[in-house]
Amino acid sequence: MTATVIDQAVIVNWALAKIGSFATFSIDGDDDLSSQVNLTWQRCVDQCFGLADWSFLKRTFSLDRTAEAPINGWAYEFALPGGRIGDPLKIMAGTGRQPLRCYDIEGDHLYADEAAVRGTFKVYRDPEYWDPAFRAAFTTALAAYLAVPVAHDTDMRDLYHREAFGTPSKEGTGGLFGRLMAQNRAGAPIGHPLAAAAPLTGARTGGSWYGRY
Repeated sequence: MTATVIDQAVIVNWALAKIGSFATFSIDGDDDLSSQVNLTWQRCVDQCFGLADWSFLKRTFSLDRTAEAPINGWAYEFALPGGRIGDPLKIMAGTGRQPLRCYDIEGDHLYADEAAVRGTFKVYRDPEYWDPAFRAAFTTALAAYLAVPVAHDTDMRDLYHREAFGTPSKEGTGGLFGRLMAQNRAGAPIGHPLAAAAPLTGARTGGSWYGRY
């Protein structure tokens, strides 16, 4: 028996069923429902992905060094990977695991005095690779986003928004996602003991260090 691939259409139709809609969304649709979904999907993705450094979205890259000679005082320029979400979670020099703290970022490039640099980033992944509990919470959040444009029901929007993110006093850190965020933090690896003991040593020029565990 072939397993069903969980893609955007499947997630959207789960959310539509949750708000009591009998409509069916398809990726290549050009009807009013497709327009409403297209207006809300990315907003929901951005909000839910931005809540935490979700482990299933993390990926480590070897950064490509460019041929440009930096004019900002650093020895090397590296291209940051496309498709990343936000700032790097961790930057490392060479092949070691210890974080590199002395670097700078300008636009889509990273600058450092190390000849080889790797970085861990949060990246977009298709729904089939999402953690199942995250998919369930995301479906509830998407139902909240779709409740008004599809079902014209503000009470349902508020209900599912509270279920997904908690009450307004939680500022988006409660509900289903609040529990997932706590689990995500609890499962995070412990940082390098010496690096953690001296957080200001070799700090990145120009502000906060991006690569805190």
